[in-house]
Amino acid sequence: MHNKNLSTMITLLSVLTFSPTLLAYGGGGGGGGGSSCEEARFYKEQPANNSTVTAMSGFTVVASDNTDIQTLDVQVNGEKVEPVITPQRSGDSLVEVKLATPITTPGKARITFRAKSKDGCAAFQPFYLEIQP
Repeated sequence: MHNKNLSTMITLLSVLTFSPTLLAYGGGGGGGGGSSCEEARFYKEQPANNSTVTAMSGFTVVASDNTDIQTLDVQVNGEKVEPVITPQRSGDSLVEVKLATPITTPGKARITFRAKSKDGCAAFQPFYLEIQP
């Protein structure tokens, strides 16, 4: 019985000793930058996320100042689109997309933004619009 208790105690000490080390390498997510990696953000979308429109001919969004604009990928319903990017005084960037053909088919439209931050952290942000002609 003494050996069993000693074995249990050694196992418990091993777990307690190694757990902080394992936790340090565990989570974080975000593309390899650790806790100091700040993701790019996309906000002030027009039309607003989850809003209803009669047709979608274009949209705008603001990309945060830590966005590496060279890595920006914008898609509408899975199709890549080319945005016009205008730097703002704040350091943010205005991202504008004009569609060649407006979307008028009833249903949901999905707009996605992917980019890396200047820290190298990957970001993904979807926005949805309900089309109701």
